[in-house]
Amino acid sequence: METINGCTVIMSSEAAEPIGFGQAETDGAYRILAGTIPAGQPAPDFHLHPHTDEAFYVAAGKITCLLGDREIEVPAGGFVFIPRGTPHTAWNSGDAPMLGLIVISPAGAEHLFEPVPPA
Repeated sequence: METINGCTVIMSSEAAEPIGFGQAETDGAYRILAGTIPAGQPAPDFHLHPHTDEAFYVAAGKITCLLGDREIEVPAGGFVFIPRGTPHTAWNSGDAPMLGLIVISPAGAEHLFEPVPPA
């Protein structure tokens, strides 16, 4: 990650952990996690975020999302917006790393994971 004249630049990376930025750079408007999710990495438990919206952009690979009671595969180029309070989970359902972004808004709010019991 590099800052050039106040702009943040992240080159493509397969680092083990996503690169996070945003709260300081956007005055708390949002937070970005950029990087890869390895194939076969388990999904987080079904959950919701009471105070934050979350969005996924898939640049390469694919993810599968469980949004409420519906499962959907999202290929490269796809985008998913999940409003706060919506039960969900997502995972890399492909056989290669998924490269993408997770956007959390607002960045200043606590990004809580509240478990949701299965229906």
